[in-house]
Amino acid sequence: MFGFNPRASGVLEVTISGLLNLDEADRYITELRAHVETMRRKHGYSLVLVDGRENPVQPQYVMAKMETLPSILITNDKDRAAYVVVSSLAKLQAQRLSTADQLQVFLSASAAQEWLLANHVMPVAS
Repeated sequence: MFGFNPRASGVLEVTISGLLNLDEADRYITELRAHVETMRRKHGYSLVLVDGRENPVQPQYVMAKMETLPSILITNDKDRAAYVVVSSLAKLQAQRLSTADQLQVFLSASAAQEWLLANHVMPVAS
């Protein structure tokens, strides 16, 4: 259903697929919050790339739960989040949650990655 992969580059890669029920949506939000907070403690900001190309348009009751996502993903001016979807309909649904310039929705993974990393100095691996 969903997975989290914190990269050495400072990007938290998230994959999500399938329809979520309310319990799964709650668990996703809880786990996402924990990973984002860890990234902020480590880097001072959060860069999140969500691959939702295998995620169908969610029911309205699940989307209502997801309304908290912007406040989790964007808390300072260095935070950015990019969401990749497979269709224009999914993009429209996701854009309703995208109330900040720092949270954008894309149909292309490469465009999302490029936008996400623009103007960010990546940590140097030691």
